[in-house]
Amino acid sequence: MSRALIIAVVVITFTVVLANRVWAHPPWGIVVGRNNQIYFSDLETVWRIDAQGKLTVFRAGVSGRHTHDLNLGEDGNLYGVDNGYEPATQRFSAALWKLTPAGEFSYVVAPTFDPPKALTIWKDRAGNSFYVGQSENAQRDIFVLKRTPAGVVTTVAGNRKAGDAYRQVALYSVGGTAVGSDGALYFTDNSNVRKVTPDGQMKILAGNLALEDPTESGTPESRVTRLFGIAVDEQGNAFVADYGNRRVLKITSGGIVSTVSAAEKPWAPTGVTLKDGNLYILEFGFTPPSTYTPRVRKLSPDGKVVILATVGDAEKSAAQESVDQTVESKVVPARRGPYGLIVAVLGIVALGVVAWLAGKRVLAHQRQGNLP
Repeated sequence: MSRALIIAVVVITFTVVLANRVWAHPPWGIVVGRNNQIYFSDLETVWRIDAQGKLTVFRAGVSGRHTHDLNLGEDGNLYGVDNGYEPATQRFSAALWKLTPAGEFSYVVAPTFDPPKALTIWKDRAGNSFYVGQSENAQRDIFVLKRTPAGVVTTVAGNRKAGDAYRQVALYSVGGTAVGSDGALYFTDNSNVRKVTPDGQMKILAGNLALEDPTESGTPESRVTRLFGIAVDEQGNAFVADYGNRRVLKITSGGIVSTVSAAEKPWAPTGVTLKDGNLYILEFGFTPPSTYTPRVRKLSPDGKVVILATVGDAEKSAAQESVDQTVESKVVPARRGPYGLIVAVLGIVALGVVAWLAGKRVLAHQRQGNLP
């Protein structure tokens, strides 16, 4: 029977690890609109917290199509990217969409397997969009592509040869991205924060931000620091979600790093945004084997931290309860997605294997006369 149990444990463990690895690239999209309405992504669904603190579904997503980042355009509309994968053809698809404040949805670029190169949700004031990519060579060189409003694409920073030859399949960059008021592009790259000036000079603003405690995994996916969302204030200070260390970092224009917010277990920050001096933080709490719950907190200039909303919070207001009845398929106690279902199904399969092996062993003993 021990052999059967080992097989079951291996199957279930592999499934749980697989489910967790999918979340090694969680969503970090969070923005605040002109009317102090907050929008954030939980990978497939875009949520809204209105000025009164009411949480609702703003856009119900499509299963299997992931929205990692969000941006508010100069026109006040919300922009996002859907990225998907087709197992049958092993191809990645991408789409760029727009949502008006009234919730009117439309595609800027419809779902396609061949998206326009360097077209993203991140634009400067001249209308140029930027894409941060990574080459597949041994050095994993970083490069930045720029696409003009006329559609001309150039490699403006990093490995130009790799950038010119790159075949883009996704419309989001290697990490969180932000455009500063000075026109500079800021982005995260694993444990680094980089800045690209308008004239194409790329430098590391802060690099190798190692774990404070290497024995602390922080999240189930990885034991290394991973930076995701980034926001930049008018003074050029970058605020970064340090997912691995459960903290938000502030990096000055001179590269000085400090911690401005820390999250308690099981929460870890993935996204940040700024509005009127307030820092808004998107965090996810992990509950084994594959449940992720998003919440949003606000850090005020005076250092006060408040929780604005938690998806699936048991203590909902009566108004929120009515919203739940309308979108009960979307407002759930936690984000489980297809991975929890996979875990359950394979768990059942594993138990079936246990029962089959046990029955086979019993039958063998019966044939040998060891059992009645």
